[in-house]
Amino acid sequence: MNNVECLDVVMSADALPAWKFILQKGFFLRGPSGLTVREFIMSKLGYDFDFIDEDVRTIFRNNSPVDGIDEVHVQEGDKLALGGAMPGLVGIVMGRDNPYKSFRKDISCHDDDADTASEQSIRVFMKIFSTLVTKTGTDILARGIEISHAELGELIQKNKAHLLSGDGLSKLDNDPESFIRVKVAFA
Repeated sequence: MNNVECLDVVMSADALPAWKFILQKGFFLRGPSGLTVREFIMSKLGYDFDFIDEDVRTIFRNNSPVDGIDEVHVQEGDKLALGGAMPGLVGIVMGRDNPYKSFRKDISCHDDDADTASEQSIRVFMKIFSTLVTKTGTDILARGIEISHAELGELIQKNKAHLLSGDGLSKLDNDPESFIRVKVAFA
């Protein structure tokens, strides 16, 4: 599972919906251990402080809503899901730092004992939803995400007509346990 190399792919904009689906379905990112949720999002997704506070209204870590993004730390194997404001009463209750968060206090993600920052790399499973996919999807893809060779191969096969450049694609295998880092640009 550590056989990650980087592949640069250029596709026409017509392939963007397929890549947005991947961002919602899930992908991996690697980063240093010991980062808070906010620090991880800023360093790996390129979101700035104000964008996180204003636009990233819903954050789940391992299926639990997160309010204290400056206290909760990302750890090896965590699953993070990010979204804009969710509609309805449930959306309001699950959103960050709202007056109704006490309704979900038993399921919320709380402060934890963090590993200190180190040179050790961690791997985190990410999902990006709603308005965040639309606003930041192409930037995330340009920074690079990690997906399985099989998933990338299937996406390329289904969008072959939109592939403009992708040296190294012939090296993909269909092993779902084999991963590759891919940077995607759209022309």
